[in-house]
Amino acid sequence: MNPSFSERKALPERIFATFFDDSSNSTPLPLPSSRLWVVGLITGAFFIIMAAIAWGLMASMHREKIKDVFDLAFFIFQACWVLGWSVFVVILGMITIFFFLYRELARLQNGHLIRAFHLGMLCIRCEYDLTKIEGLRTESVAGQKMPDAVRIYFDYLGVKESLGDVMPQAQAKKIISIIQSTPHKVISEEISKVSGFDLLSWIKKMQARGELKETSDPFPVPETVAPSVVWWQSPSSIVLIGANCVPLIGVLFFRWRLSEVMVLFWAESAVIGFYNVLKLVKVDKWGTLFTAPFFIGHYGGFMTGHFLFIYYFFVLGLPTKTVEEHVLTALANLFIPLWPALLALFFSHGVSYVVNFLGQKEYEKMTTKQLMNDPYKRIVIMHLTIIFGGWLIMLFKTSLPALVLLIIFKIVVDLNGHRNEHKKIGTRTFY
Repeated sequence: MNPSFSERKALPERIFATFFDDSSNSTPLPLPSSRLWVVGLITGAFFIIMAAIAWGLMASMHREKIKDVFDLAFFIFQACWVLGWSVFVVILGMITIFFFLYRELARLQNGHLIRAFHLGMLCIRCEYDLTKIEGLRTESVAGQKMPDAVRIYFDYLGVKESLGDVMPQAQAKKIISIIQSTPHKVISEEISKVSGFDLLSWIKKMQARGELKETSDPFPVPETVAPSVVWWQSPSSIVLIGANCVPLIGVLFFRWRLSEVMVLFWAESAVIGFYNVLKLVKVDKWGTLFTAPFFIGHYGGFMTGHFLFIYYFFVLGLPTKTVEEHVLTALANLFIPLWPALLALFFSHGVSYVVNFLGQKEYEKMTTKQLMNDPYKRIVIMHLTIIFGGWLIMLFKTSLPALVLLIIFKIVVDLNGHRNEHKKIGTRTFY
């Protein structure tokens, strides 16, 4: 037998987490109380260690003085590291509390055996169909203080499962008696009729007689095919091309230098990260409380290191013997002249977010893992191209022609990445 299929069959019929465990109209099973305080002590020790590391770094950050761009970048990098680290600290602290508050409850409800694992307010419910439970039994447990210590076991779809913790023999027999006396088979038969089992049998009979066309799906849903549009004529692509032409106009008519173009391209990565956080909020919902800070932490650290590279290689130039300006003055001189281009990039990616991600419901096909990884795939390719081109311009000391070619090549790479990103999702009306 295929091992993966066997493992899949061993799972309960339903597993889900909830903060509102409805136990009305059910028969409770008197399970013994069980605690996981030993595991809680271990996780609590790790929580204290990790929290102390975060606290120590925040204390050192508080004492730092920010004078120039390097000091600010280093401070932001540390803040991003603490933010990402704090996500694990919070999760570990919650797990520690959950372990101290852990208790397992069980009941019979609507033809199912329900095991509810309570971790404080959080409840993880596992539901087993009573008609598929076989071999309900007790087995002796050695090395316990009580002489008649046993555990309850049952077979669910051929896989051995346990119920509750170690308990006296008399308590285990009482639980088994309650389960066996429940008229679950009648309930299950009524549920199967309502769920459409008879209708499916009728469809198969009609297909066998040739009176109904056989299809893989007995209830086919017609697919709505949206009219396709040439990808480069879509609204998001046109706006993206227009936004990327802003630095080209700046170079041709306003004498923008290589350093300003490189900073602008770096700022576009920050804009992509901003909208990616909005996508996480839409896809991950409440999970964003953990995934968004973690993404901001590692993405912000990446962006900070990248900015330092651009600033000292392309803005100041290495080696530099000039005294650096104060951080506020340096940033103002760097970003204020670029505000029209920054606004255009922000608008461009905003159009893509509204038209594509929300309007075309791309969020229904996206996962948290994809959103955590996808920005890097596009940005790394784009910036490797830009940095390589920037080095060539500095090496051969050519300005306008090479810079124009770099911007055009960047537009092609960026637009192709934009297209592939949405093509992978499967949207038809744009890219």
